[in-house]
Amino acid sequence: MNNRILIVDISVYRESIAKMFIETGYEVHICESAFDAISKLKAYEYDLIVSEVELPGDNAFDLYNYINKHYPYIPTIMTTEKNIDTFFNRIFVEGIGNVLCKPVKRDEFLNLAGKLITKTNIFGLQNYMSTIDEMKKIRITSSAQIQKAINAAIDQILSWGFVIENRMILNLVLNEMAINAVYHSHGFTKEKEMRIPVKLKENSFVDIFFAKNDTAYGFAINDYNGILTKQTILSSINNVIEQSNLMIRAAETGEDINELIADTGRGIDLVRKLCGEYYFIIKNGERTEIMLIFDRLVTHDDENYSSLKIIEDLR
Repeated sequence: MNNRILIVDISVYRESIAKMFIETGYEVHICESAFDAISKLKAYEYDLIVSEVELPGDNAFDLYNYINKHYPYIPTIMTTEKNIDTFFNRIFVEGIGNVLCKPVKRDEFLNLAGKLITKTNIFGLQNYMSTIDEMKKIRITSSAQIQKAINAAIDQILSWGFVIENRMILNLVLNEMAINAVYHSHGFTKEKEMRIPVKLKENSFVDIFFAKNDTAYGFAINDYNGILTKQTILSSINNVIEQSNLMIRAAETGEDINELIADTGRGIDLVRKLCGEYYFIIKNGERTEIMLIFDRLVTHDDENYSSLKIIEDLR
């Protein structure tokens, strides 16, 4: 039997989203409200639910609560035309891991849906970038190697003929992710806060993969402990958004907020806002991969465009 998907949406994008899944071989059911969705859930078995955030009568958060309570095994993707920062506190409180902005990108959407449904082939650039021509890996065993490894990876991307619009920003994002992988995932959080160099234990390491195809290049930063969680990611992003709001308020009121501003969480938020296609991928207790994909054929026309994609396998 084909995987069955329930789409809960009243927007103009509903039919195009349904068409994507139907053309890919999914069985698709459509409804327009949380009430109707609950009726469908009682009558049919679903492998994925795709819901617009704003629904008539109720909203997708009410529906998510119902699903989480009665059908916690069904993955959910929320969609919205809004900047998700405006309601991220609710995303954080509810523990929602996947929110995509409309209009959705077909390949990204279908890729995410497939991984959430099957939980197979969730790691590796080769499972997210079609027809990889070349892939390389750099292994890191100490904090002293991080910047050199990132410089080498970026230089390789440039040698492949790609144009990096802002090398400084890309370097910052990769640096933050690699530092987190080296320090936090190996129990060196205090050392990171104190900016103390560390060397990983024997047989412990972080891998940076980078690859290309005809139109895109990508990076994947891996640690093999799998201690990052969805809630940690959501908390980090929410903290950064709250601090940004504090700074805006302080600019208007002159309030002194220095003691309220922390220097943590910005790396994860930068990934979300500045990278083309990205994924946080977690196998509990085994592996964490943060993947960034940049396709020169795809651009973000809206500076407020941001999304959230967390693939978490708790088995």
